[in-house]
Parts: sequence; structure tokens; C-alpha cells
Amino acid sequence: MIRAGQGVQALRGRIARPGAGRRTEGPFGLARRSPVAAVGAGVIAIVVLLALAADLITPHGPVAQIASPLLRPGHGFIAGTDELGRDELSRLIFGARVSLYVGVLAVSIALAGGASTGIVAGFYGGSLDNALMRAMDILFSLPAIVLAIAITSILGPSLTNAMIAIGIVYAPTFARIARGPTLAVMNLAYIEAARAIGAPNWTIILRHVLPNVSAPLLVQTTVSLSTAILTEAALSFLGVGTQPPTASWGLMLNAARQYMLIDPWIAILPGVAIALTVLGFNLLGDGLRDLLDPRIPTM
Repeated sequence: MIRAGQGVQALRGRIARPGAGRRTEGPFGLARRSPVAAVGAGVIAIVVLLALAADLITPHGPVAQIASPLLRPGHGFIAGTDELGRDELSRLIFGARVSLYVGVLAVSIALAGGASTGIVAGFYGGSLDNALMRAMDILFSLPAIVLAIAITSILGPSLTNAMIAIGIVYAPTFARIARGPTLAVMNLAYIEAARAIGAPNWTIILRHVLPNVSAPLLVQTTVSLSTAILTEAALSFLGVGTQPPTASWGLMLNAARQYMLIDPWIAILPGVAIALTVLGFNLLGDGLRDLLDPRIPTM
């Protein structure tokens, strides 16, 4: 016969260790469960490594004019040269560094501002919730690229202002995603218990609310990185983002417009680089969503 105390201890053990019955998996196990995430992570890893090692692996500087202009691939240069005689391969690799730098910092701004806004709105509710979310709705109602262009036009065209603009544009998405799970857990027993024992609000938010919103925010972060890279390329293409002579995929596409009939490679290569990088982040986001969604059964 099981005593009452033993039953309580067993129940406590189950509550304290909700994943005790699951088999732990390493990176290969996760890759086996989600090949899509593995492919996306592999593509991103290659791009990141190339960007980090750009100074070591590029044959020439990104702004050095070292040959005749518009040389096609195979004339002593793997990817040819651009309209000013600069090595296209070197500019592609350094362009990856710029795109990742802008994407990571811009999404970090959006994540910090948007997630904190959504959590605060869902946690306190009432008039504060209405005020914060109506402000987010106003930003969300405007087309992203138009809002980004307006912000960079006000702040001035530069790499830093492009990051700020992209961060502001994508903050409402993170606010909505963070607010939903926050509202879902506010009336649960452990939140009420934490309040009953006198835990301060910031402790409840950090220890009980934030873990419940971390999974959807992680998925959204990977997806937003791809859209941030696209937005940075679009802003640079329009002349309000990264400024010459910095190597940027958007700037390379803008410069290639006039020479596509003469040498299409200077437009194809940066376009392919943008497409592969965006595809990698999207695949990783889809894979993480499948892995972190509790409604999808584990293998």
C-alpha cells in the first residue's frame, strides 16, 4: 500500500522533472528528426564562417581596383570583376559580413524592444496593454519597406540607421508573438502561487513568463533574420542603406543593373548569395518550429 506522503513525493518528482521520461538527444538526433533544420543550419554555418574568415580567405581587398572592369569568371578571377575592376568574389564574401552584421543587430533591436513590449502589455493588461498594442498596430499597418525607407530618410542613409530602421520595422511582430503566450499563462496556478508568496513582478516575468515565450520568439528570430537581410539589401539597392564603397549585396545588385546585358554574372552572383542565405534562415526557422512545437509528436 502506498502512503500519502510517498504519493506526494512521487508527484513532486514528476512536476520537478517534466521531461524525465524523454530520451535526450544530441545534435545528430535533432538533425535526424528535422533534416530541414539541419540543411538550413548547414547553409548558415557556411555563410557565417566565410564572413568571419573574410580577411583570411579573400584574394583581394573588397575595394581594391586590381584588374580590368567586367571580366567574366575564369579570366584569372573565380567570380570575375565588377564595373570598377574590383574582385567580385572578395566583395561577395565581405558582403556576407555586412548582411549578417546588419541582420543580427537589427533583429536584436526588434527582439529586445518588441518582446519586452509584448510581455509587459500581456502581463499588466488594461489600459497599458491597449496603449502599447495600439502603437504596435500602427507600426504593423504600414508596409515594412516603406516604413524602413521613411526612417532611413529621416535619420540619413547609413549602415547604422539601416539597422535601427529594420529593428523598428520588425518590433511589432515580436510584440504580438510575445503577448499571446504571456496572456495564456497569466491565469495559471503557478503564476497565482508566485504572486501569493509575494514574488515581485520582475521575478515572475523572468522566471515564469519568459520561458513560456522563448520558443516562439526563437523561431521568429530565425525567420526575421532572413527578412532583415532582404530588407537591408533592398535599402542598399535604393541607396538609403549601406553606402559605397562598402561591399554590400544590395549595392552590388544596384551597380549591376547597367551592365547586366554585358556581364550578367555581376548581378547573378549577389542575387544567388542573398537567395541562399535567406533560404538557410527560413529552413532553420521551419525546422525549429517543428522541433519546438509541443503539438507535433516526437519521433
